[in-house]
Amino acid sequence: MIKEVVTLKDKTTSLSVTNGKVSAVLRSNIQKTGVRLYDSNCLAIAGAIGAYREEELVKKAKQLLKFKLPYDSAPEEGARRSVDFSKKLELSDGAFVELAGNVLEALGKKYPQFMFSHKLELKEVEETLVNDCGTELSYKDRYLQLQLINKHRDSKNLMDGGGAVVSRIADFDKIVESLSLGCDVYSEKADFSEKGEMIPVVMLGNDVEFISKFVTDLKGDVYGSGASLFSEKVGQELFNKDFTLLVNRDAENKMSRFFDGEGVVLKDDCFALIENGVLKSAYTSKRIAKQYGLQVTGSAALVYDSAPDVSSGALAAAQGGKTIKELLGGRKAILAVQAAGGDFTPQGEYASPIQTAYLFDGEKLLGRLPQLSMRSNVYDMFGKDYIGASSDSDYPGSPFNYMAINMNVSKIDGWM
Repeated sequence: MIKEVVTLKDKTTSLSVTNGKVSAVLRSNIQKTGVRLYDSNCLAIAGAIGAYREEELVKKAKQLLKFKLPYDSAPEEGARRSVDFSKKLELSDGAFVELAGNVLEALGKKYPQFMFSHKLELKEVEETLVNDCGTELSYKDRYLQLQLINKHRDSKNLMDGGGAVVSRIADFDKIVESLSLGCDVYSEKADFSEKGEMIPVVMLGNDVEFISKFVTDLKGDVYGSGASLFSEKVGQELFNKDFTLLVNRDAENKMSRFFDGEGVVLKDDCFALIENGVLKSAYTSKRIAKQYGLQVTGSAALVYDSAPDVSSGALAAAQGGKTIKELLGGRKAILAVQAAGGDFTPQGEYASPIQTAYLFDGEKLLGRLPQLSMRSNVYDMFGKDYIGASSDSDYPGSPFNYMAINMNVSKIDGWM
């Protein structure tokens, strides 16, 4: 019998914001612990939130072994690594609350015509996986997670825009700029001149809207069962040579755990699912890889109270060497801030409304656009129409970069 212990700690100072003011302060410090027992190709798990006694969890897990949950993947052996980025952000809880108050005050003075709401958070996380096979993995981090939505006081909409910051860098001026995205050009109604032509649409990499077809169809069990659009196409050049899709576990730059839920640590912290346009693999856990004869890609979710399942959380397009301005090459683009409600068909056709969008030159917003719709298909989006993933982002230290794709865009009557 092999014992494995998973520990997830999350310490958060969370400020709820209503109408530009802090309406509530919540401090939480949550620990979740799971004990996994591997025995005779079976797995049993017992979990606890908060204070716990390990011997009690082991006892409970042993009782669960009698149900013989099949799990024929062996735990990771001899993986040892620890990373700690929690000291990179030197900001106490009190200083964070003061910073947040100053940011809201600055936003209120600069944009009195807008109401700002949502959450500002300072997060500290620690995730560990230790087992009897010599594996000891630990990841610690501390960062800002700020998100505000804005609404013009004369608007009938629930929201007119919003901005977000995820970073270990607390830059006051840049925070104000990022959280007020679109406010400066709210009254500047823009248009685009490329009517009837393909238009660059830009999204930030933290929005999985563009890559959602890969999330669904490169999942190991979907691919392996033959239900994927890409099934049996490994080795084929399906996409643009400039497009590479990674399982990216670069903890320093992506601000996320470097190991997966089964303790797998990738070489150079990355695995290419699509490399220079060539399909290489689906994303898998050990169990799914073994079941379907696929490669292990370090894509198991880290959960404390259930068996690790396949997770798409680390999927990201590889950054290129150009900024978004360089990628656009002088063309104006549509920056899609909110594009909800779209989807891919099983055949790869894509369509989505764009509720909030701005005309964008790669450096600044030029004006607010009406509601739009965009459409394409996955092979064109990441083939002939793929512009690239940028080397820059909208905030220093952000794990999210821009992605630009030529899309067929049309207007929907009305403005948000």
